[in-house]
Amino acid sequence: MDEKLRMLREKLAGFRYVFLVAAAGLLLILWPSGGSAAGEGGDGTEEARIGSILTSMEGVGEARVLLSENGVVIVCPGAEDPSVCLRVTQAVKCYTGLGADDVRIFKSES
Repeated sequence: MDEKLRMLREKLAGFRYVFLVAAAGLLLILWPSGGSAAGEGGDGTEEARIGSILTSMEGVGEARVLLSENGVVIVCPGAEDPSVCLRVTQAVKCYTGLGADDVRIFKSES
């Protein structure tokens, strides 16, 4: 029995580095990332960043943003102006890579 274990250990010794690299790769895959992507339910930093940029755009007002896997919902006072909606949609499309059909903009209560 001890002889079989010793032989097995010697055979596996050559694969030690392969196992270490595979374990390190698995650890990196499972390691949580610093940012939150859409739909991950993170701390909302991406939503806050988008909201901050949109709020700074002329005519938008204070924008609140909700990201999901399927799209973006934006609530802002300037949503009644079609030109504001167009600019907001373009900005969100540029940042997220989503299509215009995935961006919904609603007017907020002032």
